[in-house]
Amino acid sequence: MKSDEPKPRRGLHVNFAVNLIGAVAPIPIFILTVPVYIHHMGDARYGVLSLIWIMIGYLAFLDLGLAPATINAMARLKLDDRRERAQVLISAFSINILMALIGGIAIYSIGLLLLASGKNVPVELEGEVRAAMPWIATLLPLVLLSNATIGVIEARENFLLANVLQVGSTIFGQVTPVICAVFVSNELSAIIPTAAIARLISLAISLVVVYRIEGPIRLSDFQMARARQLLGYGGWVTVSTLVTPLLNTLDQLAVGRMLGVAAVPYYSVPFSVISRTQILTGAISRALFPRLSSSEPQEATELASRALVSTGILYGGICACGILLMDPLLTIWLGAAFSAKSSTAAVILVNSIWIGSITFAPYWLLHSRQRPDLIAKLHFAQLPPFVLALYLLTPSYGLIGAAIASVFRASLDLGGQMWLSGILARCLSRLAPIASLLVAVTAIQLLAGHHWILMVVLTAGLWPVVLLLYRWQDPDGFGMLTSILFKLARRSRAA
Repeated sequence: MKSDEPKPRRGLHVNFAVNLIGAVAPIPIFILTVPVYIHHMGDARYGVLSLIWIMIGYLAFLDLGLAPATINAMARLKLDDRRERAQVLISAFSINILMALIGGIAIYSIGLLLLASGKNVPVELEGEVRAAMPWIATLLPLVLLSNATIGVIEARENFLLANVLQVGSTIFGQVTPVICAVFVSNELSAIIPTAAIARLISLAISLVVVYRIEGPIRLSDFQMARARQLLGYGGWVTVSTLVTPLLNTLDQLAVGRMLGVAAVPYYSVPFSVISRTQILTGAISRALFPRLSSSEPQEATELASRALVSTGILYGGICACGILLMDPLLTIWLGAAFSAKSSTAAVILVNSIWIGSITFAPYWLLHSRQRPDLIAKLHFAQLPPFVLALYLLTPSYGLIGAAIASVFRASLDLGGQMWLSGILARCLSRLAPIASLLVAVTAIQLLAGHHWILMVVLTAGLWPVVLLLYRWQDPDGFGMLTSILFKLARRSRAA
């Protein structure tokens, strides 16, 4: 890339589409390979492997929030500011390497403790796990450094390259151990090293790409002042990273504690499935953050407001369909008995997930302004009222009470972040129609959800209403959407 090349300013809809494809692409590979894993490895080995990845996922907070900190810092710099960009990059990578080493040591130590306890790993697999421990310890550093390289590329808004590298790494890392399990050995002492080597190869490729687009980079580019800035930003991101999972799981923990573990599946299963639809808002938020960071304050505020309203309406349409079809979908999938116990709470949870999903706009707007501290403080402030709501509502109203408490917490989060980012007055009235529509379809489903034909008819008639709302609130976005749909239709007819 030439040093005088202007910053890429592709349409957000293009970046969104690329990110969405990148998020969806590995799913069929997982679906196809997991049965092969289980068949050739057995339940116990696959269970140990799953626990290893869970442990690595939990310790991923050791990146100290440097991924968004680096994206923000790099996106704010011009592409021809080579030295400053190199200073940010080498400072961030130096901290990442240090924390990756600490994380690797933590993984190794935790693994040895689990082996010593003799309770978490089957006796017949202890030898395999012990032999693989050095390789297990390398997985977290490889994951942290891979995420860092992808963040550097995303800061340039080169999402096509970022997704090619990320999807390629994911697929390569998933398929290579399967090949090992089928044709070489099904023991963990062979599969885990294979997974680590696959990750290492993918990381090496990403590092070469980063060097080519950001180089030359020297170790002497490290700056302590720059490292302190990145850590100051990333520290608050880390606080949010640690608190957010607690906020997202407290309702499920309350259900298990107050209603018994037998009630948890009726709450957690629909919650988990509904949450999968957040892949849509995740794709747009990933595209939005670098653009907000590189934009002027007024432009960033307008862009975040528009993204919030547009996504709120269109994703709200998807959620409204899910609400109307909740009873038939749960009944067909899990049976009438499960649906009878779960559907009402699930319908309320859809509203909670819609509210939580559109928080991405003020969330990344505050990050782009280098104020992640406000988000962390807001998350801490939500804990007491959320716990109180769960304590008051769950024992009295069961799953429905826990779901209502979840809506309350999500509303506090969205309202607080919109207020802190200064877009509350700008967006609240524009979100009111789609919010009212969700309330209306929720009431209809609760009153007549068992009339499946009526629910299907209402779902079919829902999207014209949603599109009219979208055209009313964002005419430019509506025009772009219809243009894209017409082009796709013409291409499909031509094919």
